[in-house]
Amino acid sequence: MRHILTSLAVAAAAFSLPAFALDEEPCGKSMVCASNPQSVADGVQAAGYKAVLSKSSTTGNPMIESAANGYNYSIFFYECEDGKKCGSIQFQISFEDDGANTLELANKWNSNKRFSQMAVADDKSLAVSYDVATIGGLNQKNFADVVDWWALMLGELNKFFKENPAPAAAAEAAVK
Repeated sequence: MRHILTSLAVAAAAFSLPAFALDEEPCGKSMVCASNPQSVADGVQAAGYKAVLSKSSTTGNPMIESAANGYNYSIFFYECEDGKKCGSIQFQISFEDDGANTLELANKWNSNKRFSQMAVADDKSLAVSYDVATIGGLNQKNFADVVDWWALMLGELNKFFKENPAPAAAAEAAVK
């Protein structure tokens, strides 16, 4: 009986794992799809921001460089097959260790932010990201809203860092 229950548990676990879908269908006209990186770049530009499309040197997948609210950021493409047919994108900004990049800082951000996540890497660098699935495409209005939410989060990030300064910045402010 134990063997049957164990087998059933293993089978249930295998079937419950998410399958990453490849976006096999062509990206519809005026839609934004990770499977068509140029449509993502065009959508960022249509929202009023620069968008430089290139390839990641580490993964070979497409990536876009852009900027908003005084920050440069990247858009990375995921669930790609040989650098194509990608299923999702991630808006991301990273910061080197400044002495304040702690799990407590990330948890404070994450406890109040719905659409973005902050994480601290082993090297104490800090990353803020926003993941977007695009299987089937997003219309221009939806994608403009995605970009607007990201720009809003970058503005909130600036306020957050002012309220939670790095130790050196806090000491400098205290001296003034």
